[in-house]
Amino acid sequence: MASDVIKGIMKQDKRRPHRKTISILGVPHDAVRVFIRFLYSSCYEKQDMEDFSMHLLVLSHVYVVPHLKRVCESEFENSLLNKENVIDVFQLALLCDAPRLGLLCHRMILKNFEEVSTSQGWLAMKESHPRLQKELLRSVAYELNCLKQRNRKQKEIQTYTQLYDAMEAFVHICRDGCREIGPTKIETPHVSCGFQACNGLEQLLKHLAVCKLRSIPGGCSRCKRMWQLLELHSRICVDSEQCKVPLCNNFKERMKTQSRKDEKRWKLLVKNVLSTKKIGGSPFFLQAIDVTL
Repeated sequence: MASDVIKGIMKQDKRRPHRKTISILGVPHDAVRVFIRFLYSSCYEKQDMEDFSMHLLVLSHVYVVPHLKRVCESEFENSLLNKENVIDVFQLALLCDAPRLGLLCHRMILKNFEEVSTSQGWLAMKESHPRLQKELLRSVAYELNCLKQRNRKQKEIQTYTQLYDAMEAFVHICRDGCREIGPTKIETPHVSCGFQACNGLEQLLKHLAVCKLRSIPGGCSRCKRMWQLLELHSRICVDSEQCKVPLCNNFKERMKTQSRKDEKRWKLLVKNVLSTKKIGGSPFFLQAIDVTL
């Protein structure tokens, strides 16, 4: 009753009285013994499962014993699946219609491809199933490409987040002041500022004020970075007439003479910076500020 296939064979035997046996071929004798014990009792020894898990998976599929198949899949998932047998188990999972097990194997292959690709199972699959090997290689290439794209996207988000923080720090320095710049300074040296970008911006502002190369095209990389941050602020600021961040209104006027290509690039940057934080309402750094550096 545990196997529809065996049940069907026994029904046929009733019409063939001379047939007294059911042959189970292709697996070791001990694996058949464990299989029959499971059919009668749904029990198995841990060591037997470790020794004959692949054979039992095949038997559970051939003779349609769903409970045994679930047990085999669970044992592979919890303890039996490793880098040495993952290729063999993967091929069996495909043959035995075990999609969850196949997915687990596929993930392990992609995660440990360098080690798996030198295993005996991989070399055997290369000879017996070259098409499957090509599919796996294609999957690995696709996964690596996706990983590169995710890493690039994360780096972009990190950059936009840093720019967002820098814009907020601008307003903080100019409106509230901080360690050395602005209307109010932190008197206690050990007190830390709540804006991570504040210290770096203060250093850039101080450098810009005294640098002799700031007006020379391509002369100073630090000044160039500061000019770019100031222009980004001016494109985000909603009221440059009242804003006292250096050159905010000047950059607003400069926008009118920029090329369409530059304007498109800046608009995309502003959009990405604002969307990084999913801002609702008026963000802190868009508020008008009135202070003189």
